[in-house]
Amino acid sequence: MITEYLLIFRVYGLQTLRDLFPNLMVVKGVSLFFNYAVVIYEMPHLREIGLHRLTNVIRGDVRIEKNQELCHLSTIDWSLLLSSGESVYIFGNKQVEECGDVCPGAMGDGEPCAMTKFNGQRDYRCWTSTHCQK
Repeated sequence: MITEYLLIFRVYGLQTLRDLFPNLMVVKGVSLFFNYAVVIYEMPHLREIGLHRLTNVIRGDVRIEKNQELCHLSTIDWSLLLSSGESVYIFGNKQVEECGDVCPGAMGDGEPCAMTKFNGQRDYRCWTSTHCQK
């Protein structure tokens, strides 16, 4: 658990947060960074967020911006993580069309991830091609 906020900024060579925070389930947001509980900004090599155990951001918004290699943003249903009234700002990342995001089981090769509707799009929800969103 993170009591305050998670800020990831200009870490070179890092491709996923999975190994840094393998058991992270909650970001409390007791103290925020300019109203944000989670900020992932200008991470030039980040390919996936990978926080597959994250289930709750109790207080604060999420900002994910200027990460030119970051994929699997369209497969995360942030409304399942955030409290009502909190917002998600996702700008300037890799285009969805360039990513080819596929959730586990979506191709009929096993148990598919849950489907939800987020931002007007009903789709399978996952953190990576190997981990469904819970």
